[in-house]
Amino acid sequence: MTTTKARQDVARTQLPVWALCIVDAGLLVASGLIHLHFWDIAYRHVATLGPLFLVQVIAAFVVAVTLIVTRRLIVVAAAFLLMGGTIVGFILVRTHGLFGFKLGFTSGLAATVLVIEIVAVVLAAVTAWVMTRNAGAGA
Repeated sequence: MTTTKARQDVARTQLPVWALCIVDAGLLVASGLIHLHFWDIAYRHVATLGPLFLVQVIAAFVVAVTLIVTRRLIVVAAAFLLMGGTIVGFILVRTHGLFGFKLGFTSGLAATVLVIEIVAVVLAAVTAWVMTRNAGAGA
């Protein structure tokens, strides 16, 4: 009977982590798809930045799949850093320039992906907090 109770407790603490990881992965994929679109319509011929857009796309997809499959804290940290780095890159391109390229305008889709990435960073932090809290509770 104690084993059944322990399994129920583990399942109860894992459900929020599953849900958070699924949403985190969805945000990563959304960011990756938008960056793929940007690469296709505008950045494929921009030196250094074009390839970095593809790196972001591939990294977002790999981290999303790995997050769903493993649900590990290190992967949540990778998602946090990837989305945070993407935000920093966008801010640099808009303000000072990056690799000799400065973006003079921002499209509505750029603003959308920025919001997606901000939400992804916040949600990754929440996911990490829930995971560490659950680990501390013995789950």
